[in-house]
Amino acid sequence: MFDFLNKNKKPNLDASRLLAAILVVYPSVQAVSYDPKDGMLELSFALKGSLSQDEFDNFLKYIAESVEVYHRLENLGNATIELNVEGIYGTSFLNMRRDMETLTCGELSLLNELAINYFGERLIEEFNDDIEDDDYVMAQEGYLEHMLSNIRQIRIDNRLVGIREHERVVVYNN
Repeated sequence: MFDFLNKNKKPNLDASRLLAAILVVYPSVQAVSYDPKDGMLELSFALKGSLSQDEFDNFLKYIAESVEVYHRLENLGNATIELNVEGIYGTSFLNMRRDMETLTCGELSLLNELAINYFGERLIEEFNDDIEDDDYVMAQEGYLEHMLSNIRQIRIDNRLVGIREHERVVVYNN
């Protein structure tokens, strides 16, 4: 659980900014977390309705093939990606876990586009009307790429969770 009262923990600002940037750049990502124990970044997408086992299996195959081709083209090896789905109250949450060692901004964009293309209108996206400027989004993508390369060189001790809260992005340190 979150330990809001422990003031001894100092958040890692670079890691917090990375999670916030992911949520700003990709409006289909509803939550993002980083677990330093296994070095995995988790992206959560929300879908309207439940996801059947066949739909999940087909999406898993679609993701695996697409990511494998991307990794071959970019000469990335030994990447770890895990998918699972949870459902609650007529909404499904598709969770993608990816190791941070070889993750790139291009792959984040690919995973986001694959989810959008596969699920279409079922995917819940939260666009912020205040961020209509394409130059701002492009700058955030550049910042995101910079943060991904920096994050590999620093130690992150605490688990971080970033979520959308109405039109804001909030990152918790626990």
